[in-house]
Amino acid sequence: MPAVTVGNPLTLPRLPQPLDAVREREVLTITTAPSGFDGEGFPVRRALATIKSQYLDPFIMMDQMGEVDYAPGESKDSVNWGSIPTDAR
Repeated sequence: MPAVTVGNPLTLPRLPQPLDAVREREVLTITTAPSGFDGEGFPVRRALATIKSQYLDPFIMMDQMGEVDYAPGESKDSVNWGSIPTDAR
């Protein structure tokens, strides 16, 4: 995808036509994100957990955090940050 620089990053202009260097890519697979728990037990689904790293952009990470009700003052901020990929090589 080509880089686009704009004055207001909240609005991106449409490209008038696809660039010649850009080619369509086929869908390799459709998968269901595995579910699990992170931190002190909050549910999470990692959409890219089973995808080979060579197929990923290093800036893409998609986790879906489940809906959870915590009591007032009940902290759940002990996420294992080591489980978050820092490099997709």
